[in-house]
Amino acid sequence: MKKFSLLSLCFLLILSVGCKEENKTTTNENAPIEQENSNSTTFNFSVKSISKSTLAICKRNPCPQMDIKYLYITNDSNIGEKINKANEENLSSIVQTPNDSISYKKIDEGVNKFIEDYISFKNEFTESPAVYELKIDQEQLFENNQTLVYSTTFYTYTGGAHGYGAKLYHTYDKNTGEIVTNEELLKNKNAFKAYAEGMFRKKFNLTENESLNKNGFFFENDEFKLAENIAVTKDSLYMIYNAYEAASYAEGDIKFSFPKEDVEAWLNQ
Repeated sequence: MKKFSLLSLCFLLILSVGCKEENKTTTNENAPIEQENSNSTTFNFSVKSISKSTLAICKRNPCPQMDIKYLYITNDSNIGEKINKANEENLSSIVQTPNDSISYKKIDEGVNKFIEDYISFKNEFTESPAVYELKIDQEQLFENNQTLVYSTTFYTYTGGAHGYGAKLYHTYDKNTGEIVTNEELLKNKNAFKAYAEGMFRKKFNLTENESLNKNGFFFENDEFKLAENIAVTKDSLYMIYNAYEAASYAEGDIKFSFPKEDVEAWLNQ
């Protein structure tokens, strides 16, 4: 693995001091937590935060605009620790670029690289008015005796006409701490895919035989595919195509919410 520079190590030390933690219930009126009663362990959470105002390095150097809030399981358990590590790795991938030779394991490492890149940018282009941005907000979408579901909304800007924002769903197995893939959520992927395609066509007024790409979508080979982000809760299945996944940036994200009773025959939950 590539060694961090001395500047990077300094940033990491400062970030560890600047990372605040709040113990509170993670609720949001726009995305209420769905929870089922069970006899299994219910996780307790704190909300950790990183922002420009909390970092000493940003008092001495130009820093990007940052507002990062993410969940951290406080239960003293191997499963909770495993989920925390996987979550931080997922969050770090948000700031990963194709040119990065390192896959970051901790959010502090990803944020550190983001700051370092911005300082280098400002040193090279001193007259540029562009200000990098990094915003991450994470919520608990659902928890039962088997799974824990996180919903993460983020926005990044590193110059150019516009930034990029998206919503991510991650489901964790509470018995193993492992990420549950879409293939594991669905016991009959082909049947659900056919149903989802029908609902997609209905939403955009496409008949069964019309090209999926007729209205500006860009499914490869004009073949429908499921969105990368799928979440199953007590009453619903959520599916979201983020920008560029099925349509242009201007189209924004494409969201679906299916009643669970309509799709449960194809689910493993």
